[in-house]
Amino acid sequence: MSNDKQQILDWVASGHLAPSQLERALEVTHSVPSPADNLRFLSRVVLTFAMLLLCSGVIFFFAYNWDDLSRYSKFAIAQGALILSLLPLLRLNPQQPAGQTALFAACLLVGALLALVGQTYQSGADTYELFLVWAALIAPWVLLARLPALWLLLLLLLNLSLSLALVNLAIDHLVAPFTDPLWSIFALNSSAAGLWMLTTKGSARTALLRWGERIIALFCLLIITGLAIGYVNAWKNSDTLTLPVWLGFSLLWLYRYRLRQLELTMLSAWALAAIFLAVIILAEALADSIATEALFLLLTLSMMGLSSAAAVWLRQLSQRARDLSHQSRSMQ
Repeated sequence: MSNDKQQILDWVASGHLAPSQLERALEVTHSVPSPADNLRFLSRVVLTFAMLLLCSGVIFFFAYNWDDLSRYSKFAIAQGALILSLLPLLRLNPQQPAGQTALFAACLLVGALLALVGQTYQSGADTYELFLVWAALIAPWVLLARLPALWLLLLLLLNLSLSLALVNLAIDHLVAPFTDPLWSIFALNSSAAGLWMLTTKGSARTALLRWGERIIALFCLLIITGLAIGYVNAWKNSDTLTLPVWLGFSLLWLYRYRLRQLELTMLSAWALAAIFLAVIILAEALADSIATEALFLLLTLSMMGLSSAAAVWLRQLSQRARDLSHQSRSMQ
């Protein structure tokens, strides 16, 4: 919700603006999308779904007709679909929505073509190599398009490749003090989050850039919180730096989403993770000291108290940000 729209709604709620004038005020301040904006948004949504449906159609066509198609027919169809997806780029700029959609379709079809090669020739390669080669092949296109969705696709492929490599290569633990294999996935995604913030620092904060950053950051928070919970449940493992790393990550999180730019959604996610971790630490610390019934009661009360404190904190931050916005606008 924009600041103008929020301020107008506050005026209506406080009685400074008549409810009958709400629609006109939103129109004057451009706080609601115009018909042209709605049409542009719908055209992009339809274009995106059309691309996804066409790529899905190609993949399911192979799955349904696998036994009836010859080897050469399969490769002809897959390569033909890939070439057709690249043809619009002869006339379109890769920075335009239609060009970015065509390039995204080509990236998906590269994976389908690689899967076809693996199924046809049975090279014996591990599954993680497919995703790694797929990521390497589309990396130049990702750099060319500068599309957040493509960056997320590339990061997804790298995560799949790394996860499958840890399983296929039977890597049960890494080097102390980071023995859990999840540390490698956390390192990959935290590096990606930092790189994302650096490369988009001077760019306009569009919705796609904001949500792309949030998705990566939330995944990092999920991983490090899972590692911290696993460490608390087994205090004797050798990952002694887990809780300090979680604390350091939390400080960076608060600096980024509290001090530098207020993001209530991200702060809410961090508060939820902190509450879960605090309750689990309390449960592990008192499990052998008090009765089970009393422990459950204490944990319930702790959860309720911490959740209420977090709600009050977030509400205060929201109100303070709204007051600062109103003061800045009144000074203008």
